[in-house]
Amino acid sequence: MAKFGSGLNIEFAKAVLKGEINEPFNTADVKLYAASRGWNPSKKYIAVVFPNGSAVSHSPTYRKLFVSIGDGWYKLSGAAKEMLDTM
Repeated sequence: MAKFGSGLNIEFAKAVLKGEINEPFNTADVKLYAASRGWNPSKKYIAVVFPNGSAVSHSPTYRKLFVSIGDGWYKLSGAAKEMLDTM
């Protein structure tokens, strides 16, 4: 089981789909979201949530839930919306 629910990336993406978090978002939003859930991920972990969750080259098995729109801002990927609709 993941440390943060289903995993911080997935939990955050679900919150965006539910309208709890507006697009575009950044790492400050992840920090606030995690705190609201009583989670305390490290600064380093928060810093890589979006880059790892959007980089095609990161890992072939890592879910690409986010798309960078520049300057540290992200939105949900189309694949994330489709995948999370089935969860």
